[in-house]
Amino acid sequence: MDRWKGRVALVTGASVGIGADVAKELVRCGMTVVGCARNVDKIKELAAKCKKAGHRGVLVPIKCDLTKEEDILAMFATIKAQHKGVDVCINNAGLGHAEPLLSGKTSNWRNMLDVRTQCFYLR
Repeated sequence: MDRWKGRVALVTGASVGIGADVAKELVRCGMTVVGCARNVDKIKELAAKCKKAGHRGVLVPIKCDLTKEEDILAMFATIKAQHKGVDVCINNAGLGHAEPLLSGKTSNWRNMLDVRTQCFYLR
């Protein structure tokens, strides 16, 4: 992981679960991690914990709702302005609707898939 030290990673869904754990590990390894989620307060708490632990990298919290194109475009504009771009993208964000596969609303299935793929299309 030393070759990634100082590089920029974007982790979507970085507020809880796997996204938070991945963000924390990348910060521990020395990366600048832009963590985004709808609940930015949890990412701010994680950033403070990483700093207190003395990790080599830094976690930069950004509020971003991946169902809103304007949020995604604003997030990438901020990343470009502050960090010149992204070296690694971990598309972790997700959501679920309790919809049966065969009889569920297609709009809910589309929403779930869009959240997973939105960053790839817009960056």
